[in-house]
Amino acid sequence: MREKLLTNLKLPDLWKEFKRNFYESFWEELEQKMKLMKKRLIEAALQEEITFYTKAQRYERSSERAYRRNGYWKRYLILKDGRLEINMPRLRETSFQSNIIPRYIRRQNEIDEILRQIFISGASTRLTGEALKPLFGEVSAQTISNIAKSLDEEVKKLHSRAITEKYLYLFLDAIVLKIKTGVGSKSKAVLVAYGITVQGIRRIIDFRVVDTESENKWTGFLQNLQIRGLTDDTLSLIVTDGSKALENAVDTVFPLVLRQRCWAHKMRNVANYLKKKDRNLCLGEAKGIYSAENLKEAKKIFKEWAKKWESLYPKAVNCLRKDWEALVAFYRTSKELWRKLRTTNIIERAFREVRRRTRTMSCFNNVESIERIVFAVISHLNEKWEDTPINEFTQKY
Repeated sequence: MREKLLTNLKLPDLWKEFKRNFYESFWEELEQKMKLMKKRLIEAALQEEITFYTKAQRYERSSERAYRRNGYWKRYLILKDGRLEINMPRLRETSFQSNIIPRYIRRQNEIDEILRQIFISGASTRLTGEALKPLFGEVSAQTISNIAKSLDEEVKKLHSRAITEKYLYLFLDAIVLKIKTGVGSKSKAVLVAYGITVQGIRRIIDFRVVDTESENKWTGFLQNLQIRGLTDDTLSLIVTDGSKALENAVDTVFPLVLRQRCWAHKMRNVANYLKKKDRNLCLGEAKGIYSAENLKEAKKIFKEWAKKWESLYPKAVNCLRKDWEALVAFYRTSKELWRKLRTTNIIERAFREVRRRTRTMSCFNNVESIERIVFAVISHLNEKWEDTPINEFTQKY
């Protein structure tokens, strides 16, 4: 059978197979030789360093000798092309510390940056360690966590950077995460500001971790954004969820900007006042209000809907009526944007990325660890969105 297969091979096939095997073995052998060369160069430099330190060559009898050699100890150094085993010189009379390879430094800065970028891209510490094990050997979760702490400075920069972009639309919402306490856990709210610029670029502008989603916390967050440059001169609409505290904060900080109440949140509120048997029909008819061709038609549909259901569910009808102006604010914008501006779904999709990244973490150790993870996700999303503007949002300024 094997002979038959070989006879079916043509000369070009044989030549192709030879080249493939040759190049694979060639590059593998070259890579090993390069690693061996690096090892020899590093160890030679260490020998020169120890000679300078002891003031004598190995085995040399000298009156100027300061210390005596005491063999070697093995140390692993991680480079971009893999892990090297280095023989580190040791002295008897002193705990010699090399300046070429400082103590506790096992990785080149480039490797730390690679690990940091993988963390930012959303991989867990466990998955990152497993993925890099074939290249760098054992990389512990603690090692990656320590590298992730370098994000702290980047987080501070995000919280204090000047906001120079001009925004047309602003979406505000919060996500709840938990941190450990001595007796269990407690919730923390992450306030998030998501904007779309006049060039149609999506961007999560900033976030803040707070104890509760109160009016004071939202007001402080928005005022900080305003001081840093988020002004209302180009803002056309601010979209919020159903939080009364957030609505009051927006009315305080940006009183001249139209505010849109999220229809998805509002419909959930209405559903709470309906019996299960009527829920689908009632909500289905209410959907026609925000799907209307224009504001005039929306008002007509609402009146018909209210007339039909008010006797059965007065609280459900009043739930829509009391926020009517904020619910139909999106009708004052361009028609092609209505679907995106009538809910906070656009920011909810960003929250899904945060939840995906934090799914394996039931609790965070502290506020700093929450900030690192949220910043990592935000950085990844902002970078991805930078080159992909949403054309329908684009407007010349």
